[in-house]
Amino acid sequence: MVDAVTLDFLQKEPVKEWPLLREELTLLQGPRAYDGSPTWTLYDPAAHRYYRVGWLEFECLHRWGMGNAEHIAASIRTETPIDADVADVGQFQEFLVNHHLIKPKGGQHSSRFAYLRYASKPGFWTWLLHNYLFMRVPLVKPDRILKKLAPHVSWFFQRSFLVTLVLAACFAIFLVSNHWSEFSHSFLYSLTAEGLLATVGMMSLSKVVHELGHALSASHFGCRVPTMGFALLLGMPVLWTDVTDAWRLSRRSERLVIDAAGMIAEMTLAVFATLLWTVLPDGALRSGSYLLASSAWIITLGINLNPFMRFDGYYLLSDALDIPNLQDRSFSLARWWLRERLFGFAIPKPENWPKRREQFLIAYAYSVWIYRLVLFTGIAWLVYYFFFKALGLLLFAVEIGWFVVLPIVKEIAVWRKLIAAHEEPLRPRASWLLPVLLIALLFIPWQSHLLVPGLFQAEAEYTFYCIEAAQVDEVLVKENDNVKANQVLIKLVSPDLDYKLLLAQLKLKELKQRLGSQSLESKLVRNNPKDYEELQSAQAEVLGLRAVKDKLIVKSTFAGRIRDLSDVLRPGEWLAKDEPLGIVESPQATVIAYVEEADLAKLSIDGKASFYPEGGDLSPIPVKTIAIDRTGTRELKVEELASNYGGSIAVRPDEEKQLIPEQGIYRVLMRVNQSELAHNGTIRGRLSISTEPESLASRLARLFMVGLVKESGW
Repeated sequence: MVDAVTLDFLQKEPVKEWPLLREELTLLQGPRAYDGSPTWTLYDPAAHRYYRVGWLEFECLHRWGMGNAEHIAASIRTETPIDADVADVGQFQEFLVNHHLIKPKGGQHSSRFAYLRYASKPGFWTWLLHNYLFMRVPLVKPDRILKKLAPHVSWFFQRSFLVTLVLAACFAIFLVSNHWSEFSHSFLYSLTAEGLLATVGMMSLSKVVHELGHALSASHFGCRVPTMGFALLLGMPVLWTDVTDAWRLSRRSERLVIDAAGMIAEMTLAVFATLLWTVLPDGALRSGSYLLASSAWIITLGINLNPFMRFDGYYLLSDALDIPNLQDRSFSLARWWLRERLFGFAIPKPENWPKRREQFLIAYAYSVWIYRLVLFTGIAWLVYYFFFKALGLLLFAVEIGWFVVLPIVKEIAVWRKLIAAHEEPLRPRASWLLPVLLIALLFIPWQSHLLVPGLFQAEAEYTFYCIEAAQVDEVLVKENDNVKANQVLIKLVSPDLDYKLLLAQLKLKELKQRLGSQSLESKLVRNNPKDYEELQSAQAEVLGLRAVKDKLIVKSTFAGRIRDLSDVLRPGEWLAKDEPLGIVESPQATVIAYVEEADLAKLSIDGKASFYPEGGDLSPIPVKTIAIDRTGTRELKVEELASNYGGSIAVRPDEEKQLIPEQGIYRVLMRVNQSELAHNGTIRGRLSISTEPESLASRLARLFMVGLVKESGW
């Protein structure tokens, strides 16, 4: 066990004796660098790790037996065009020592290796923080089987196969375009419980094919595939394949093929599954082909091509640019660029690149940081909702603190050290305006409007129907007419109803005559109770038929405007029972909106707002607040605003098909500041509510406190 004092001493004390290289190291010819210079690959078989070295490092290795940095640097300067100095050789020596590529010799070397081993071994909690989201578990050693399979699948790596795949993909796209409506609507099946289970199965199959593509391509080019297994990504098992041996290939094109082989294999599966879907009859096999085709396309295009995470897209980009460790090197350059722009420390660049490549690497680094900020924040919310509340809160805090806050704190700590070590006082720079503006946007109250989803509609509306199969006799109104209460709108006639009414009236007359003559015959007197009941029934039937006939004269129940008048309302046309004929809407209009709990305190009665109809074709509508609910909405009644129907309020249907909001929302009712409706019908849109100016920091703090109070219940 190495104590802290010894570790500190060994960390500062350099190795004085010239180190010897390990004998089992292998030096392989590498591909040409982007600038045309030669490269070599140094392979450490004990750690199964590859290191890319340049021309200078190769010359150092070639002369390592000289045993002296000055002699090595002088020899390189004399025999090659490289202007090497002792510092260059010393840096390479430090690299070899730190990566355990030299022979341990003597107590000093052994102690230094012990220190490096101790320093590189993370503690349990550090290891857990780095691995709880992604943990690899090796399963099989497939190298021997892959070598046997490689000759049988060599035709996959011929140009003719790629041409065939492209033609088949074009043909599949053509066939699907002719059945696009059926193909797109089949996606709804995958949202069911049975469909989700089948989709997971098909995605697993496509991922097996994906990893086999990587493994077979690596074996095809003579690389060893030591292990295949699965990894736990957020608790979900995903497959992985160790193709580290691809670094021994001297041709960059071969590494690119290995990088893309998984996606090509998955796309091949998707293409032929799509072709099968177009020819198979309906059934389980056709549904499976659809799920396989759709899931493989989505995974390949949406996930594997992502260059911001270390998936296939990242390695394709790294090998295409021939920049090993692309992210680490771009991060180092981006941090240097930021420090120089903010403070001008005049520190040398970590690496010298051509201008365009340097600009690309800096832009790539910042893109990755922005992507990771969004991703890790999303993962934090995911782990919070995935685990039980106590563990979820802990993991949320760890995720935000370790992966988002800690890197920022570390960078600020570096700034402080560099500023303290800087001899000249720092002068204001134009680049300081950016953080100043960001701070101003964060803390200066400037947000004076609240945007929420809303629905414009009449305050009251009434749909009138044809209550019986009838014929149009006369239409007294037209579209957009203003009508009064009880005004006659349409006159309908029904010969069948008239005939039924005539029969009922004749029957009633007959019963009345029969009861009137009961006193003349004793036989009729005995039937009196039965005849009396029939008389009451006949009277009710006549009254009912007369009420129905009266309703054939369609009237307005209140004053308003005619809207959506039926096109079949022409004299002589026949109408079906319960057929809608039109709508009468009131002159007053309202807007129903829903706000989050954190924004409720900012609203007030008679507050002003503007409603912006969806689409932008209509002008804004001024409104004012007339009612604010003080209890949360448990069920969303306005379907037009629900996410299931294209709205922006996230809901989930319960067992009774009720729309339950995913978060706490409160209903706000607005009245349009117009005497008459400016627009017809129901219009979905956004409501801009005027509020007191508020800073973004204040809003975030309030949202945090609301969330904390809401989630504090155990």
